[in-house]
Amino acid sequence: MKNNQILALIENYIYQRFNTDTTGHDYYHMRRVAKMANYLAIQEQIDPFLCEIAGWVHDIGDDKLTTNPKLAIADLSDFLSTKCLIHKEQIKLIVEAIDTVSFRKGKSPTTDIGAVVQDADRLDAIGAIGIARAFAYGGSENQPLFSEDKQLQQISTIQHFSDKLLHLKDRLNTATGKKIAIDRHLYMEQFLETFKCEWYFNSRH
Repeated sequence: MKNNQILALIENYIYQRFNTDTTGHDYYHMRRVAKMANYLAIQEQIDPFLCEIAGWVHDIGDDKLTTNPKLAIADLSDFLSTKCLIHKEQIKLIVEAIDTVSFRKGKSPTTDIGAVVQDADRLDAIGAIGIARAFAYGGSENQPLFSEDKQLQQISTIQHFSDKLLHLKDRLNTATGKKIAIDRHLYMEQFLETFKCEWYFNSRH
């Protein structure tokens, strides 16, 4: 089976699972991460085919998105083996790569493929799309945008920038990813400055 045929099967597999998501982890997020992983891999001279596959499936075992991560990974492995005819050693690399993607797990990539996919996912969490995704997820979790109440402020979406998003630029693995992150990080800083200015405008007038 040709690579483009395999990727088409995987894309449909992901579409069926994530096309109705409204948390910022939808089919289009998976597609962006897959294509970014392919781009980073080419620039870094790492296997673009396996990196793109890992990008497509990187959220399959995320416990925010599934009630049984182990079962989801087992289903993925079976699909890649029986439907896509991918070798067991390659599947092992893909599963290992996606296990280290999550920021919450705090794991460092153990392979070049893992490093690329982690960067691709983190790049989609910053910049303009990253901002939009942050508020989409916050809304799905009933988080306030922001609050002057200290307790509510700690669970607000704006707080999420300080807790995670503003740290991502300095935690990327690839030289290419680090270059892309510079402008996206700057855009987030400008957004936060503007947001705070607008939020507190009435209190100054």
